[in-house]
Amino acid sequence: MSAGSPSGAQAGAGAVVATDSGSPSGAGALHVKVTVIGAGLIGCAWAALFARAGHDVVLFDLDEAALDRVDGVVRTLLADLDALDAIERVSTSGDLAAAVREADYVQECVPEVASIKAEVFARIAEHAPADAILASSTSALMPSLFTAEVPGRERTLVAHPFNPPHLHTAVELVPAPWTSAEAIGRARAILESAGMEPIELREELDGFVVNRLQAAVLHEAFRLVASGAVSAQDVDNAVIGALAPRWSVLGVFGTIDLNAPEGIAQYVERYEELYQRLGAAQTETVDWQRVLDGGLLAQREQTWPRAELDAKRAWRDRQLVELARAKRARETG
Repeated sequence: MSAGSPSGAQAGAGAVVATDSGSPSGAGALHVKVTVIGAGLIGCAWAALFARAGHDVVLFDLDEAALDRVDGVVRTLLADLDALDAIERVSTSGDLAAAVREADYVQECVPEVASIKAEVFARIAEHAPADAILASSTSALMPSLFTAEVPGRERTLVAHPFNPPHLHTAVELVPAPWTSAEAIGRARAILESAGMEPIELREELDGFVVNRLQAAVLHEAFRLVASGAVSAQDVDNAVIGALAPRWSVLGVFGTIDLNAPEGIAQYVERYEELYQRLGAAQTETVDWQRVLDGGLLAQREQTWPRAELDAKRAWRDRQLVELARAKRARETG
């Protein structure tokens, strides 16, 4: 890894170059120049993903200490991806104009504040090529909140990853009202070349897709614990032992399509009444803080002492590495 932009003859912005190595998708994958704005964990994970795919990556940050940590962090993430040699495709920069000057694709990873993102996007647009895709990693802000005044706003969008990003293949693509279909298509192609599986929204939607699905599960989990009907651990056991295995292979609709002998139509015929009844009883929310103070925090402390959370995160990442390897083996076997 080196400081400054990667050297050597490269294609200009917007160009598509074929490469036969380094990409999860194999021969003929795209080769583009990527700039990641923000050298925190999310930014480093994006850098690892794009570098593994054979793309040249510049990681920008104003914090010199953050840039000093990049090499060690990205190496650790690339080790999880069995792609340590890709570190040679990652460089760093403390100069935003230089970092984005030749970029085909820019992935922003700055704090979740609309005004900060708007300022950063405006600066990126000022210095990046006119056809560079400008994507945000935001998990909660709709793109129209910070891209309305960006020059060339038709190439702006959200590309929301999941934590930890280098161990999840899903990424949500969310357009602003002015985002062009071409921009979405180019972003999809670049992300797919990096081994990602885009979830493409046709319009911006508060919470996107995953957070809306997660909200439904979280609200019911808090309701169940608040009612005293079940422990927090048994809620987790219900997901780990029953829902997650099927959903991880089939998804929601795939699961119910196989859960009735004649498929999804028969499932709806048999079970809609049950789920409509349950849904009608799930409209009220409970105060999460009251549930936490009322015993949930104590239950979680007993399961995982707070002093052990960092170790548990490392354990989680090891489990996700193994899941990712099993998924790749299943898909290629």
